[in-house]
Amino acid sequence: MSPKALQVGTPTRRLAPRFAILLSLALLIAVHHGRSIGYGLFMDDYAHFRQLQECGWSIGELAAACRLELVGGILETWSMPDITLRFFRPLAFGLMKLTYSLCGWNPGVMHVASLVWHLAVTLLLMSLLRRLGATAGLSWTVSALFAIHPAHVATVQWIAAQSELMVTAFLLSATLCYLNARERSADGRIRWILSSIAFFILALGCRENAIVFPLLVAALEISGARPGRRGRIGYLVALVAAAIIYLALRSYYLGGIALPPRPYVVPPGAPDFLPFVANKLCYYLLGEFLLVPCVPLSGLSYLTAHPAAFYGSSAVIIILLLTACIRHLRRLELLGPIWLVVSMAPVLPAFESPHHLYLPGIGWAIVIMIVLRAFGRARNARFQARRPRKALMLGCITAMAVVFSGVTFFYGLALDTAQSVEDRIVDEVVSSPSPPRNGDTLYFLNLPLIGHYVRLAVEHETGVRGLRAVVLTWSPRVLGMATPAEWTPVNERTIEVRIAGDRYFSGPIGVLVAQTSGRSRPIDPRETLRHNGVTVELIEADQRGIAALRFTFDQPLGTSAARLYWGSTVRWATPIEP
Repeated sequence: MSPKALQVGTPTRRLAPRFAILLSLALLIAVHHGRSIGYGLFMDDYAHFRQLQECGWSIGELAAACRLELVGGILETWSMPDITLRFFRPLAFGLMKLTYSLCGWNPGVMHVASLVWHLAVTLLLMSLLRRLGATAGLSWTVSALFAIHPAHVATVQWIAAQSELMVTAFLLSATLCYLNARERSADGRIRWILSSIAFFILALGCRENAIVFPLLVAALEISGARPGRRGRIGYLVALVAAAIIYLALRSYYLGGIALPPRPYVVPPGAPDFLPFVANKLCYYLLGEFLLVPCVPLSGLSYLTAHPAAFYGSSAVIIILLLTACIRHLRRLELLGPIWLVVSMAPVLPAFESPHHLYLPGIGWAIVIMIVLRAFGRARNARFQARRPRKALMLGCITAMAVVFSGVTFFYGLALDTAQSVEDRIVDEVVSSPSPPRNGDTLYFLNLPLIGHYVRLAVEHETGVRGLRAVVLTWSPRVLGMATPAEWTPVNERTIEVRIAGDRYFSGPIGVLVAQTSGRSRPIDPRETLRHNGVTVELIEADQRGIAALRFTFDQPLGTSAARLYWGSTVRWATPIEP
């Protein structure tokens, strides 16, 4: 073969393995997460969809679109005060708006975009693992496990969590550039340093948790991991300066710190702040290493009610992480435990949510790489033979892959079920004999919490505008009623509702209401509440919650542009004709 032919063939031979890696990881992601392409919009997606359609392309307009008007805007309820969450994620929302615009505002294409972002993160993770000394096979294996990790289901399959995928991709890129800069001479270092700073700035524009990157770098530098530290003080100063400028811009566009209220964030001055943060750290570690499901508003309270299992298993994981830190104190592999804990820090005061585990998952992957590599290099005489040791390691990896694949399927099924319930609520409202018209008020009795965005979903489905959605009672269960309930008309303006078995304002909705209102229950005996044309009275209650309520409307239901919907054990939103 001629030298020219060799020159032409060599790049092809180099590209073939890379294409195989890309294709294999893409297929793995498609098999485990491809079902999300048909999901459409779900919960927060409806708010983002509307706000991205209505906003412009400037930083101010994109920042204004980064909001969730949870109570008072999206939905009204007498049991909680008005709540608006505001964020500063102009780049993430700009990229989402661009993707929506290019695909004709098709949610299916947005789900494809999430899969592409996840694939990009997985490939970047594989590069990072190779950079930390893993073999090609080990780095692919750990990256594949990351790709199908059950804790990442909500992040990959929910459009609203796309900003988490973006910030992870940009922070991984910043880290790779930083590690390259560590090994370069002064002449070749500046390009990688500038690239790392640029990716950090992009990450800041996507999600607030990127702010911890300077802390991550500083922790790695303090650990003494080689090579030398020449010229890296300026790099850290530049990162901190970028973070300060970001915080100043955020404060300017949001009009202050804009810290979400409880229960979304426990303020640092609260007496339960430190216990809550410690418990959240344990909970998230269990989610990463033992696949414990992260359930908002109820998962943590359930685990803390079983302290022996909760704290015992958490202690085992923490001891293993501390051991890994000690064994790799002056090596780059220390990045794993550091990344795992530091990237959790910004979200620990917030209420538990599964997409919080995605960015820390990079640290989990590095720790797993360390464990598997150490296992493969064991010097114990019992495993001295290479083949038995290799076979045992492959068996462990296979078992992890099988468990991950199965649990990911069922977590995806749970997300699919939640979306199906939301869709059923909307379908029942839209298909009622008298469907909503512009400006109508929709009153809901026993609305599941999963139907929180029913107003925007109905408007999205029908094209009507100006609806009001008012929740009179929430279902005690997240997905709908599990015990019988009844409503009784008292007169043309008054109805009473009663529930058997369960109690109103118990369970997750009770936690939510108590933490937002600061009261154990939203109404007391002999107390009367008024809310936007409705008077609320408590009829019956016990230690478990409220059993009966009376609602009196200012206008007779039959003569106003109001529609009443009833949730039961067999339907989610049955229309009630006055």
